[in-house]
Amino acid sequence: MPKRAPYLLQWSIQTQTYQLSDITRSASLDIIPDSQVWFEWLVTISSFAFYSRMGGRYTARKENIQSKGDYWYAYRSMHGRTVKRYLGRTIDLSTARLDEIAERFVDATSAIKDTESSLPSSSQPVLPLLISRLHPPRLPLALVERPHLFARLDAWRAYKLTLLWAPAGFGKTTLVNSWLTGLQSQHTFSHMAWVALEASDNDPVHFWRSIISACQTWQEGIGKTALERLPTALQPPFVATPLETILTLFLNDLAHHVDDGILVLDDYHAVIEPRLHQSLTFFIEHLPTRLHIVILTRSEPPLPLARWHAQSCMQEFTTVDLRFSALETAAFLHYTTAEVLPEKIITQLDAYLEGWPAGLRLLVLAGHATLEGMERHLSIMDEQQSSDSFRRHLLDYFISEVLDAQPEPLQLFLLQTSGLPRLTGALCDEIIERQHSSVLLETIERAGLFLEALDEAEPWYRYHALFAEAMRVEARQRLGEEALQTLSMRASLWYEQHGYPLEAIDAALRAHDMERAGLLIERCGASGQRYELHTLRGWLEQISDTVLYAHPALCFYAAVTLQFQPVSAVHPQTARVCIEELLQRAEEGWRKSEQLSWIGLVFAFRAFIASLQGLTTQEMVENARKALTLLPGKNTEDDNDINLGMLDWRSICLGIVASVAMQQGHFEQAHQHLLEALVLSQLSANRSFLNEINLRLGACCMAMGELHQARAYYRQTFMAAREQEESGDCVQALFGLACISMQWNELTVAEQHIQEASERAQPQGQDESTKAMYLQALLRFARGQNMAALLQVATLLAHLHSNSIPQAQELLPDVLALQARLYLARGDFPAVQRNLILLANSSRELSFVQQTRVNILQARFQLAQGNMQAAMFLLGPLLATVQMKRHRHSELEILLLLTQACMLCQQKNEALKWLQQALALAQYERFLRVFLSEGEPLVRLLRLLLPIMHDKALRSYGQTVLHALTVLHALTVSEDVTATGLPAQPLEPLSTQELRVLRKLCAGLTNPEIASELVISVNTVKDHVKHIYRKLNVRNRLEAREAARRLQYF
Repeated sequence: MPKRAPYLLQWSIQTQTYQLSDITRSASLDIIPDSQVWFEWLVTISSFAFYSRMGGRYTARKENIQSKGDYWYAYRSMHGRTVKRYLGRTIDLSTARLDEIAERFVDATSAIKDTESSLPSSSQPVLPLLISRLHPPRLPLALVERPHLFARLDAWRAYKLTLLWAPAGFGKTTLVNSWLTGLQSQHTFSHMAWVALEASDNDPVHFWRSIISACQTWQEGIGKTALERLPTALQPPFVATPLETILTLFLNDLAHHVDDGILVLDDYHAVIEPRLHQSLTFFIEHLPTRLHIVILTRSEPPLPLARWHAQSCMQEFTTVDLRFSALETAAFLHYTTAEVLPEKIITQLDAYLEGWPAGLRLLVLAGHATLEGMERHLSIMDEQQSSDSFRRHLLDYFISEVLDAQPEPLQLFLLQTSGLPRLTGALCDEIIERQHSSVLLETIERAGLFLEALDEAEPWYRYHALFAEAMRVEARQRLGEEALQTLSMRASLWYEQHGYPLEAIDAALRAHDMERAGLLIERCGASGQRYELHTLRGWLEQISDTVLYAHPALCFYAAVTLQFQPVSAVHPQTARVCIEELLQRAEEGWRKSEQLSWIGLVFAFRAFIASLQGLTTQEMVENARKALTLLPGKNTEDDNDINLGMLDWRSICLGIVASVAMQQGHFEQAHQHLLEALVLSQLSANRSFLNEINLRLGACCMAMGELHQARAYYRQTFMAAREQEESGDCVQALFGLACISMQWNELTVAEQHIQEASERAQPQGQDESTKAMYLQALLRFARGQNMAALLQVATLLAHLHSNSIPQAQELLPDVLALQARLYLARGDFPAVQRNLILLANSSRELSFVQQTRVNILQARFQLAQGNMQAAMFLLGPLLATVQMKRHRHSELEILLLLTQACMLCQQKNEALKWLQQALALAQYERFLRVFLSEGEPLVRLLRLLLPIMHDKALRSYGQTVLHALTVLHALTVSEDVTATGLPAQPLEPLSTQELRVLRKLCAGLTNPEIASELVISVNTVKDHVKHIYRKLNVRNRLEAREAARRLQYF
C-alpha cells in the first residue's frame, strides 16, 4: 500500500468551504463533501489527506477487515511515532466526523513529548527548524590523530573567535567535532552548541533563530526574550527592531547564565547576506568573556579579520594548516586498509593530493588502496596538469568505479535521493515509493559512502557535499530532468504533510511546479505563518509573473517585499509604481472572489506606506479607515490563527487613525481606537508595538486630564521596555512620567525622571535629547528660575534650527510658546509679540494642543496689557472648544485666566465662581502646577473662597493648593523683606507719574481709562505699565496690586 495519499481535502480560506483536489495532477475535483457524490466517490478510493479548518491534519486510509468489510482509519506521524484513530465506515465520513478526529489529534499532540520543547512558544506561528541542524554529524570510526591542531584549538579561551577556512574535503568539521568530543569526555568545559548553516539562513530572522535555539540546549530560557521578538523583527506591518537591540538581549542572557561555552557555525560559506555579516560582527565583538565562536567555512568570510587579528582576539586555520602531512596520510591509509604502503608511494600521494583528506577517502572508496591500485592511480596523476584537474578526474572516476560498482537498486537510491539536503527514512520512502529506506541509509553510512549521521537521537542524514554534487550531476544525466522534478514533487508533498512548509515550498520550486509553490506560500500566509522577508523574496523571484498575478496573496506579498527590501537597485519612484500595480492586482483578485477582509490588507498597506513616505494625512487616514471597515476584529467568527496577521494590520490602522485624531484634538475617539489596538497588540508577538500603544494611551489620558491612568500606562511601558532593553520606549515613558510629576508639583521626582531619560537616550537620538532639553526648561520655569529657563530655551532653539529631524521639528511650536511665556513673565512685551507672529506664520501645521496653547498665550498677553475685555473675548469660545474636546489642562488654564480677568474687572463673585469650577475639575486628579503657574494673585482669591465652600473634600483640596501657593509666595516674599522685617523698597524707585498709573491700575481701570483720566496717550500708559512691572518684578495686574499693598504705596 503506498504511503502517499493521492487526494487532499482541505479547508479553503477564500471560499470558507472544504475543497477536494487530486495531488498527483495538481487539479481540483468537482466533488462537494457530504454530498451523495462524495460518499460514492469514497467507495472508489483507498486514501486521502485531510487538513481541517482548525489546522489539524492526518491521512485517512481504508482498510478491509476480514468478514466485516471496509473501515476507515486516520493516521498521523507525531514526533517519531504513528498515531492511529478510528474514523468509521464510508457512510460515516462526513466533514463533521473528519473535524472531530482532527481535534483528537491536536489533543494527542500535547500529550506527546515534543522534541522541540526547548524552543519558546510564540503567539505567532513560525516556520519550524530541523532539529538535526543543531547537532554535529556523527564521527567516522577511523580518525587520524592531529594533536598539533588540537593543541592550538585548546587555546580557545584566549580568543573570541576560531576560524577554519579551506575548500571542501579538508576535514574542518571532523577536526572540530572530534576536538569537542574530546573536551566533553574530559569535562573541561560544560557547553557546546552546533549550527549547520544552509542557504535558508540568509534571512536574518532564520539565522539568529537557529543560533539562539542551538544555545538553548545549554540552559532552558536562554535568549527567550530575544527569540520571541525575532519573528517580527523584520516583519511588516511593524517597524523593524534593530537586530543589535535583539542581540543585546541575547548577549546579556549568555553573560548571566553561561560560564563556559563554544558555539560552532558550520558551513558559514552558505551565508551571503551582508546584514548577517554585520550582525555577526556585532555579536562577536560584544561576546561575553567566557564564550567562544568557531566558524567553519570554505572561503574567507567578509568579517573584520584584520582588526581582530590586530586585537589578538582570533586564531585562524587555513588550507596550509588543515592539509594532511605525509605521516597523517600514512596513518589514514593504515587505518582504512590492511596494507602498509611504501614511503615512496606516500610521498607521491602527498605531493599530488597536497594533503587533501577527501581525495584519500575517495581513493579508498574506489577500492584502490592496495599497492597495485595506488601505483596505477599515480600513473594517472602524472598525466594531470594540476591538482584541480586531478580532483575533477577523481570525481569522474569515483562515479564510474564506485557508483557503478554498487548494486543497481542502491545506485538508483543514491541518485534519486542526492537532491535532498537532508535525508530520513520516511522521506526517502515517499520519494522513491518503496519501503525500508531507513535500513538502507544505515547500511550506506556503515559502508562509508559519504553519508553522515546528523544526530544520534533523530534518524537524519546528509551526503558529503562533494559526493552529493557528483551524484546530482550524474542523476541529471541518467534519470533526466523530468524524473528529478517528480522526485522533488514527492518530497514537497512529504514535507507539507509532516509540517515543514519551508522545505515543501523549496522542493516545489525545484520541481518547477510554480502553481503548487504559490499555493503553499498562499496557504501558509493565510494560516498565520510568518515568513522572513528574505526567504519570501527568494521564493517570489522564482515564480513566473503568470502564476504571481493569478494569486492575489502573492501579489500582496510581492508588494510587501519590494517595499521592505533593505537595499534596492530599483529607483524609489519605480518601486512605488510597481508596488501600487501589485496592490491593484491583489485588490482586483480578492474583489472578484469577494474576499473583502483580504482587500482590507491592501488599504492597510497603502496607509502604512503613506505614513512611511510622509504623504498627505488625508490620503493616509482615508486608506486606514477603509481598511478598518474591511479587516476583521478580535471577535470575528473566523479562526484566530487565520486572522492573526490581519489583526496586526488592523492594529496599525487603528494607531494611524488614533494619531491623526489626537493631532486634531479628538481625544475620546483616539482613546477608543487605542484601546482596541491595545487588545489586538496583546495577541501579537511584537512587544515593541504594544509599548507604542501604551505610550500613546498615556499621552491621550494626559490630554484628557486622567493623570493617574496616564501614569499607569507610562509605568507599565517603562517596566516592559526596561526588561526588553528598549531604550527608546524607556525614554518616552520617563518623559511622560516627568510631565505628570510636574503637574503634581513633585519637581525632584520629575528631575530624576528627566535625568534617567537623558542617560538612557541613544547618542544618535536627537529627538530624545531635544525633548529632554524642553522638559528641563519647563522644570526651571516651574522652580521660578526664569532666566535659566530662558537660556535653556535659547540653546534648544539653536539646536532645533540646525536639526532637520521631523520629530525634533514638531517640538518647535512648543518651545516658542514656552519662550513667549517666559518673556511675558519678564514683561518683555515686544519679544512676546515676535514669538506670537512666528507661531502664526509657522510653515508646519500646528496640532490642536499647540494651537490651543498659542490662543491661550494670546489671551494671557492681552490680560497682561490690561485689555481684560479682549482677553475674555478670546477665552470664552476657547473654553467651549476645549471642554467639548476634553483637553483638561487647557480648560483649567482658561478657567484660571477668566478668574483673574473678572477680578481685575471688579467682578468678584464671577471670579470666585470660575475658581471654584477649576478646583472641582482638578480635584480628583490632584492638579497643582497649573495653579502654581498663575502665582500670587490666586492666594487672595483662595482665601476669599475657601471659607464659603461647603464641600469638605473640595475645600480640603483647595487648602492644599493654597498651601502650595503660600510656600511658593513665601520664597518670593523672603527676598523682598529686610532684616528688620519692614517692607523693602524696589531696587529702582517708581517715578511720580508711574505711581499715579499704579494707583489707577490698582483701582481696576483699563489702559484707555487711565489715559483719559491722566490725559496721556494709551501707548504712554503701556510704557509706564511695562516699567512698573519691571521695577516691581511682577507679571500682571494682580501681582502689581499685591506688590503695592505689600510695599504700602497706598
